[in-house]
Amino acid sequence: MIDYSRYADGTKLNWYKSDFSMQHYARRYLSPAIWAWGEEKLVKMGAYAAGPMDRRARHTDREGAPRLIRYNRQGEEINEIWYNEGYLATVGDCYEAGVVGWRYRQDVPERVPFLFTQLLHMLMSEAETGFTCPVTLTMSVAFVLEKFGSAEQKEKYLPLLASMDRRTLEQGATYLTEIQGGSDVGAIQTRAVPDGDQYRLTGEKWFASNCDAGVAIALARVNDAPGTKGLGLFLLPRQLPDGTRNSITIRRLKDKLGVRAVASGELELKGAVGYLIGRPDQGFKYMAEALNISRMCTATGALAISRRAFLEAAIYTSKRTAFGQTLNHFPMVRQTLLDMTTDIEAGWALAVQMIRVMDQCHTYGEETEERSILLRLLLAMAKLRLSEKGVEHAKAALELHGGNGYIEEYVTPRLLRDAQVNTVWEGPSNIMALEILKTMGREGKRTGGRSSIILEEIRETLDGVNLPELSDAVQCVQEQIPELYKDAKYLLQSDPLTQNGFARRLADRLIDVYSAAHLLEEANYARETTGSSRLVKVAEYFVDRTFRPEIFDIRSGYLPSQELFAEVVGDQGGCPTRTG
Repeated sequence: MIDYSRYADGTKLNWYKSDFSMQHYARRYLSPAIWAWGEEKLVKMGAYAAGPMDRRARHTDREGAPRLIRYNRQGEEINEIWYNEGYLATVGDCYEAGVVGWRYRQDVPERVPFLFTQLLHMLMSEAETGFTCPVTLTMSVAFVLEKFGSAEQKEKYLPLLASMDRRTLEQGATYLTEIQGGSDVGAIQTRAVPDGDQYRLTGEKWFASNCDAGVAIALARVNDAPGTKGLGLFLLPRQLPDGTRNSITIRRLKDKLGVRAVASGELELKGAVGYLIGRPDQGFKYMAEALNISRMCTATGALAISRRAFLEAAIYTSKRTAFGQTLNHFPMVRQTLLDMTTDIEAGWALAVQMIRVMDQCHTYGEETEERSILLRLLLAMAKLRLSEKGVEHAKAALELHGGNGYIEEYVTPRLLRDAQVNTVWEGPSNIMALEILKTMGREGKRTGGRSSIILEEIRETLDGVNLPELSDAVQCVQEQIPELYKDAKYLLQSDPLTQNGFARRLADRLIDVYSAAHLLEEANYARETTGSSRLVKVAEYFVDRTFRPEIFDIRSGYLPSQELFAEVVGDQGGCPTRTG
């Protein structure tokens, strides 16, 4: 049980020790060896992110944003980014905590999965999404080299990207977006021309975050084949082997709504040296793997913003009085906190499955064609839903603070500004909906429309929920599956205009059903292992709110904010113990 009224704001708690949802998933899904080895590291990061990291984030956002220094005092072009000292300390501290590096270390009990490094990433994201963008990009570049780089590229650059020593660390970046096409990757015009054992890249990149990174990957056109077929992927070091600076000019930094800590710039490649990664006709495929890492991190980072927003709102409303009582006694305030909590729990149930399938495919060597399809679906689903909810929750937290929530002395304005970027990073929500439909279409062609891996997975998940008190909710979700299948089949057989018009609706419905199934399963597990009924209440409410909203009609007389608040929002204890 957390008594929120004891705290001035969210920075007064350890963000791991006070997050019983995160502890639930860490203890259940990390292997015993990794959990025993890693929990102390999570506790340490929970204190660090809520303390020094958050204080530095405030300064960077308000007064210490990065600045471009084009020329030195002799008038020579140097193209360097200035960062404030606090931000640089955060960079060193967080990379040395292993948010990227642990995956590549040998001095660990077993290979460290994405699930563990994502937990570190989420704790950092509660403080500073602008910083965790460079972390994400570094993770993405390291992953691409891990999967597709030559032996020489891995030997030379992977240790730099995975370094847990700030003195040798090189951060990563992905140079993808061009002015004539964001999501339309096939419109890329940057060209790569062979030059001995390397290539020369010429063109412009319109939006490159972490634009002064030491090791970048860039898409460029290697031939005149249309669309993405003519794209290769290249490794661009900022410093060449002879010690000279690569021909990459930062034209200007973007003046962004939020995530001001990360330097996002427009780049000019003026015959920049690039080293081909893999085959020259597979560049888009390789970059898609980098985007998968980015989408995973965007989804979990958005969930972290939701958690921070809830924490600040819960504390503020437990202390602020109006009309003779604290705000959290009013039904509408309770309803908002209840819905935020329910969304976060449903988000966890979705996000953890996304990360687990990522690990199955890319950590444990269990990739299959069906699992790859499931991963593509879950990445798009989680990125869409959690990004949208992050904005919704940041807005709700700001409103619960009233006028104070609009003041920059509170964290809520920054949360809202930072949350909004997740809906457009690595593909806007509409693109994610189209990605879901396209992936289901490809699977349908492969199977003849006879089955769907994600619908089968939903059925199997629901079959494992055996608590009698959840049987009604399980049946409700099971009834959604045939209708969902019919909707998908109809849409996949429709004309492109109809598909485009309804893709978002199908995606939202699929996400609702999948999240409900896994939230019910998590509730079943929590009840069986700890006896706690909190997640049971959350899961039942999520199912009713999503599929049977008429239960809460005005004349029903039922106020979930009154019936469920104490157990769902107020009782944040009952974390599962380790089993097995």
